[in-house]
Amino acid sequence: MSAETSPAQTRGAIPSELTEKVRRVRVQIGRRIEHTAPPLPAVWLPSLKPLVENQRAAQNLAQAIGVVNPRPAGLANQLIQSGKQALARALEWQIRPQREFNRNVAEALLRITETLEHTGQALQQLRHQLSLQRWAAEGELMRQAESVQELEQRLLSLRQQLASQPAARVSPSAGDSATTPAAQRTNRPLLLDYFQLERQFRGTEEQIRQRQSFYLPFFRGCRKVLDIACGRGEFLELMRQAGAEARGVDLDATMVARCREKGLEVERADVFEFLGKISDGSLSGIFSSQFVEHLEPADYTYLVGQCVAKLAPGGVLVIETQNPECLAIFSQSFFIDPTHVKPIPPAQLRFLFSEQGLGQITTHFLSPAGAILPLLPQLVSSVVEADALRSYNAAVSRFNETFFGGMDYAVIGYRPQNTP
Repeated sequence: MSAETSPAQTRGAIPSELTEKVRRVRVQIGRRIEHTAPPLPAVWLPSLKPLVENQRAAQNLAQAIGVVNPRPAGLANQLIQSGKQALARALEWQIRPQREFNRNVAEALLRITETLEHTGQALQQLRHQLSLQRWAAEGELMRQAESVQELEQRLLSLRQQLASQPAARVSPSAGDSATTPAAQRTNRPLLLDYFQLERQFRGTEEQIRQRQSFYLPFFRGCRKVLDIACGRGEFLELMRQAGAEARGVDLDATMVARCREKGLEVERADVFEFLGKISDGSLSGIFSSQFVEHLEPADYTYLVGQCVAKLAPGGVLVIETQNPECLAIFSQSFFIDPTHVKPIPPAQLRFLFSEQGLGQITTHFLSPAGAILPLLPQLVSSVVEADALRSYNAAVSRFNETFFGGMDYAVIGYRPQNTP
């Protein structure tokens, strides 16, 4: 060992045990999130309509016992009706128990119907409460994961501060007893095959092309289009089919190789450096899908400004990302990708578009969670009051739409025509 060692060794480097402990905590939290109980199955009860109809029929029959049937008016009718009434009075002692039995059966059917109805509502309410508890637990796990991530960032910052301080001399014996320098344990590359991650968890190229075909009408008539973080080039293929001059940029070598294999014009480069080489006002359209959630706030706000500067008047900017208003992304997709930084609320991205001077801004919610997850079911009831039933079902619809709506969203804006 040399007589001179790293600053981390001489100035109290962060213990490797602490770093390893933070790593283990993060892995444990990730596993807990991954193995969170799946959504509760929908509560199903058979329709109570036949039971209600039987109850009404039994009640009507009970009331009909001993009732004299009507006949056409006339003397014969009066004599026949009088005879029937006399007979009914004579048999009252025998038909009274049958009438009471039928009434009790009808009453029992009514009570059974009401009990089943209330039981179904109680089960739905219990399922709702259990779902809320599950979401709360998932939220707490995610907050713990974010806290661990912040701690890791502080450790990295402390290491960098220690590394920037002047090195001190120590005796050879002290150096020989030292363990691996902390500087050698920092800035490790992320060993991740991102191409395989996308293929397994995001979808096939055909599936992505089908989803992104939604954006074709917004780029109709565009001549020069840029796809930022183009990935496997699905959107570039759509633009080529539409006859537009489109090119892409991506930093992943495997993604770029796949695009070039398909004959697409793609450059491997840092997005911001690439944008810096493009002339202002030279593009008629810019597209970016599932990229901004990988950036820090300072970076994605700067990206929006750079994109607007490169658009010609009338040019369109489309940015798609995951929707944090949909709770499903936190258990299904967002944390699967370890390069994600944090989700961006739709209102924030829309605000950034407006701040940069874009107009005709619209927000589109895509990939509904209801396609892969069970939603809270609405109630169908013949016992609950109609107004109360409509109010409950309306609340269920609003809940499903808010928390289980689109897993992705896109904000689309246009640079005004009169922009200098």
